[in-house]
Amino acid sequence: MLLTLLTLPALGLLTFAGCSVSESDTSTTRPAPATNSVSVESISADSATLCVAMGASSTAGLTLTDAQAQSKNGAVVSPATDTVTPPHVIPLGVWTNVTPVNVDLTRELSCGNFGVENVQVDPNRRSDFYAQFNCQGIWKSVDYGKTWVGPINTGRNGSTVSDCAGGIRIAPGSTASPATLYLSCIRGAATGFWRSLDGGVSWSHYAIAPAAGNRQDVYAPSADPYDARHLIMAGHEQDLLVESIDGGQKWTRIAMNAGMRAGHGTGSIAFINTGSAATTRGTFLWLAQQSGGNYGTWRTTDGGASWTQVDKNEHPHGFAEVYQPDAGGVVYMAGAYSLKGWGVLRSTDYGVTWAHVGASGNQRVVFGTPKHVYSAFSYPTGLGASDGPSLQMAAQPGTGPWTQQKTPAAMKEGATQVAVGFDGTHYHLVSAHYGSGLWLYIEP
Repeated sequence: MLLTLLTLPALGLLTFAGCSVSESDTSTTRPAPATNSVSVESISADSATLCVAMGASSTAGLTLTDAQAQSKNGAVVSPATDTVTPPHVIPLGVWTNVTPVNVDLTRELSCGNFGVENVQVDPNRRSDFYAQFNCQGIWKSVDYGKTWVGPINTGRNGSTVSDCAGGIRIAPGSTASPATLYLSCIRGAATGFWRSLDGGVSWSHYAIAPAAGNRQDVYAPSADPYDARHLIMAGHEQDLLVESIDGGQKWTRIAMNAGMRAGHGTGSIAFINTGSAATTRGTFLWLAQQSGGNYGTWRTTDGGASWTQVDKNEHPHGFAEVYQPDAGGVVYMAGAYSLKGWGVLRSTDYGVTWAHVGASGNQRVVFGTPKHVYSAFSYPTGLGASDGPSLQMAAQPGTGPWTQQKTPAAMKEGATQVAVGFDGTHYHLVSAHYGSGLWLYIEP
């Protein structure tokens, strides 16, 4: 099979030939797509022609072989049949590459490109996703991760935050449009904490103090589910925990127990939702990242005035998040590099006690839906593909058995973070995979 494409020199994009979009043809007419977005208009089953409307005239022809077409961003390759499906008709239960076509995933660009490390869903609008690409800014999807527009950071300080590696968070609890976004940067010219009040277009920087040596490199903040202006945040490769009660404009240091000082930093700090605004406000879970010791996991119920070690399991380097499905007491976390037992750990008492639930190998990210709990390990070297099963799944409540999931070979770097949206019928899992890009899975 051959696919014939037409190039758009002015945009540096591709469009498939063999289809026409007419204002009078109501079966194919759609509003013009936004800048840098891809909209699939139709598919001809007899010729396997994929038709993409890019909002500009085509001028030159180009032919791709089957193998080349499979590698294009935005196409899904079935492991069983090697057939190609356009992104707007994504099948259920198959991982689809939805990386924007004009994002460069080449490793180590001038700013140190690790691809896409962070993706988040707006908790107030489950159709809207935000992804952060190293060196290439922030991108947004409003159709459950199928298509992406960006970079959206085109306003004040927008070019500065493009050179950023860290994490995005969306303020919870408000349906106001545009959304309030929080951004952390651990390296690059934008190192530190940033806030946007206009949905990611323009950004303001706020200093983190008092950080040792005035270091500003931090992981993404955790927001209080009952108060979006209440944030807690951890330092990158440093013993630093800070708190803000005004949306990140001012920060104060949270005391750490002497046993928490791992010297290699924090993997995560997160609010634990107790079901009560009053007690959630002071209930945090702190995860040490790999350090060669048993620094493990610590919990506080008084905002850091006192801490209790609740587990000695090691956690991976980077932002190792906890997953809490609701306020019912169940919490999951990933474990790695531990002699005690790696895999996935589960608590049923808001993080007081933990049990290993059976997922094998090193794990970094745990996420889920009402149907399943998933876990994955990743590192920006393709290590996830050779270090054991890179994606595993268990039916809720996640106690097992856990089974390895078949994924395309192109997903080898990841996942580093997964966000879950909901369209009223299906859950949409959008996964960030470093140099392997963004992938979408619609749960059957």
